[in-house]
Amino acid sequence: MSTAPIQVSPGRGRLRFAAEGILPFAAAGIMFGILYNTLFYPRTLVEYLEAGTIGLLLGTAIGLAEHQTSLRRWFQRHSFARAILIRTLAYSFGVALTLSLVLSVEPATLGECEYAACVAAYLGSPPFARDLVFSTAFAFSASFLAQLVLLVGPRNVARLLTGRYHRPQTVYAEFMFVDLRGSTTAAEVLGDERFSALLRDFFVDISAPIHESRGEVCQYIGDAALIVWQGRRAAGRWLDCFDRMRAVVIAGNRRYVELYGLAPGFKAGVHAGRVVITEVGTLQRAHVYHGDVLNTAARIQSRCNELGFALLASNQAVASLDPAQRARFQAVSPVSLRGKSEAVALLGLVPERGDAIEGAAASHVNA
Repeated sequence: MSTAPIQVSPGRGRLRFAAEGILPFAAAGIMFGILYNTLFYPRTLVEYLEAGTIGLLLGTAIGLAEHQTSLRRWFQRHSFARAILIRTLAYSFGVALTLSLVLSVEPATLGECEYAACVAAYLGSPPFARDLVFSTAFAFSASFLAQLVLLVGPRNVARLLTGRYHRPQTVYAEFMFVDLRGSTTAAEVLGDERFSALLRDFFVDISAPIHESRGEVCQYIGDAALIVWQGRRAAGRWLDCFDRMRAVVIAGNRRYVELYGLAPGFKAGVHAGRVVITEVGTLQRAHVYHGDVLNTAARIQSRCNELGFALLASNQAVASLDPAQRARFQAVSPVSLRGKSEAVALLGLVPERGDAIEGAAASHVNA
């Protein structure tokens, strides 16, 4: 029985991406409010509701700030420890100051002092020092855990906690191997550090499209990334992801040229099939995919330049698309892939008019 591909609208994908990025901070804010009230205020339902609401608003505000691409890119340039330190200082002072503004409302309303005087008095009082210490401890813990989750991946954290793949399982998955064009020449011109900065910015830019299309980066390999969609319910989302990545990179061309003297291009190969996923390692655990599908996706991508396409896909991958999506592809002659005994039939995404992503990145480097 065939499964119809799920189409992901741009609006829904972006909204879900924003929600999934903000909700953990909102939840942490509620926890902050509940813990704060438990330690320092009467343990009544009304007090808990007020504290939880304040925590929710604070957490949501921090989540909105963290969701900004420019802020994520800025933090990307700092070390793990420095990013945690900056976040801790910014959030702890912000939260403590917000608490001083909120907690000064009641005495001002009761006529004990003018609001500004109440705020000033609170800022110089022991409760403010207490709030600052508490906020710093909580902000540090939350920032540290958030950074660890980013390193491991939120879905991998859930899988590790539940032990879902403690034993090997066979699943259907679609893989897209994305590789930067002209990277060798660009690395020679830019040098190691600037080229590394270019790659970091590129991967930050394409992370939102990957998440919006419900994909997952299962591996970074130099200037390439291997993206996976697991299960037949996710069938066909790789094309939506490619379109989103292409749009976001083209939109950032001016910034890339200003920073690095080039507008990056990329190419991709897609293949689908049954693979094994399992948990490996002891000191450093990870979930990995085993199977020929991964290698085939990488080898399909390696033929993009030769065949003149930015995206090449196997018949198995294109079969998951709807008729309108399949019409965007052009069949190419079967090609030989390393490790394959027989030629493989591929389809290439036909370039749209005015599509500038096909050019090699190095061709835009300013001498």
